Amino acid sequence: MKKLLIFDMDGLMFESGKMAFRGYLESARKYDYQMTHDVYYYLTGRTCEEIYDEMKNLYGSENDTRTWREEMLRSKQEILEKEQKIGKKPGLLELLQYCRENEIQTAMASSNDLMMIRQYLQMEQMEGMIPFIVSGEEVRRGKPDPEIFQKACRKAGAEPEEVLVLEDSMVGILAANRAGYQSVWIEDDITELPEYDGKIKLKKSLDRKNMKWGRPDFVCKSLKEVVNLLKEL
Repeated sequence: MKKLLIFDMDGLMFESGKMAFRGYLESARKYDYQMTHDVYYYLTGRTCEEIYDEMKNLYGSENDTRTWREEMLRSKQEILEKEQKIGKKPGLLELLQYCRENEIQTAMASSNDLMMIRQYLQMEQMEGMIPFIVSGEEVRRGKPDPEIFQKACRKAGAEPEEVLVLEDSMVGILAANRAGYQSVWIEDDITELPEYDGKIKLKKSLDRKNMKWGRPDFVCKSLKEVVNLLKEL
């Protein structure tokens, strides 16, 4: 039986993946960068500094990708402040309730900074519902390094075989693999949003179907299915 669930935040607990991609689109149009769904899936789950580095690799160091990324973060924050909501993923509250009723501890391991994490939890009226939180500021190496999950596990006092990681990003799944924890992948589908074919093209071919990612132990369509999975483990 699992005794600890570790949640990612963006795109797993909340509908923030679509918000982030909208921010990328707005800033991509402003600076005329090509922006595809695969770019988002490739970058998501990483720390901010790692995203800066990867954007240089994707578009070339001669282009000012840092300014684009900073504009994307501003656009995302403007969308958040305007709409004043993020939206919970279906099944989130039911899963947390099941964990409480069955004495399964919960933790969050997010590459975001703690201020952003608290803002999301407050906006969705979920303060205090996740006892253990590890932010990207607390680790030296972001996902796919396992450090953030290992720190969450230590905070909760769980053993590796007692842990189940819930992730929407494949770098997160790879981090769980490297930590030796079982994992569940739940896709955050953003493909309903348009792409943008800017003048500054990708220098690296991206096709997430062919990317070398970690392998999840389980795949669920939504958080609703995780309750039944826990009953079987």
